[in-house]
Amino acid sequence: MRLYLDSADLSNLLPLLETGVFYGVTTNPLVLRESRVPLSSLGNFAKAVLAQGAKEVYFQTWGEKPQELLERGRKLAHLDERVVVKLPATREGLSAAAGLHKEGIKICITAVYTPFQVLLASAVGAAYVAPYLGRINDSGRDGYAIVSKMAQALAHTKSSTEILAASIRSSADLVTLAQDGIRCITFPTRIAERLFAEPMTLEATQAFEQAAQEVAK
Repeated sequence: MRLYLDSADLSNLLPLLETGVFYGVTTNPLVLRESRVPLSSLGNFAKAVLAQGAKEVYFQTWGEKPQELLERGRKLAHLDERVVVKLPATREGLSAAAGLHKEGIKICITAVYTPFQVLLASAVGAAYVAPYLGRINDSGRDGYAIVSKMAQALAHTKSSTEILAASIRSSADLVTLAQDGIRCITFPTRIAERLFAEPMTLEATQAFEQAAQEVAK
């Protein structure tokens, strides 16, 4: 299982990465803007999270033309070999993704909403494909069923592309997705914090600590 933190706020990211639970960090331009992280500081951002134990960090390239997406994606990949370049599941994004894959750059196709899009991602050699579970549900469709179909399509075609489920709204989503065989999930730090705050576990831990102090006397 690979759990990722979807954030660019180092003050929240670094303590969570220190736990050793999380495999990496995902970002996109909206996440960067929210945390006021300029593109000029992505190199320093990558160094910080990788030094804290992240094994991958995701940055999204930008541009309206395939060549722009490819050139900027190439620059992002050159920041560190552990950078995964994200591209949208558009005609231009897929075209640029195919070019980056030929250069040996690890890519993730993002903003995915339908099962056929995961097959396009697989066709261009994407290491990951990121369906937006919460937004699919918001559209009135069954996001869990659709993501499950995506996983089945990749499995039946023996594709090496991994689903990286995104737009997660609750900790319960993690379990439901895992039951459908999804091994990679990214979610906000606010959800990550809840994973360590199960009331019954905290209550039991407090009892253990109290007992330990008593028998140590």
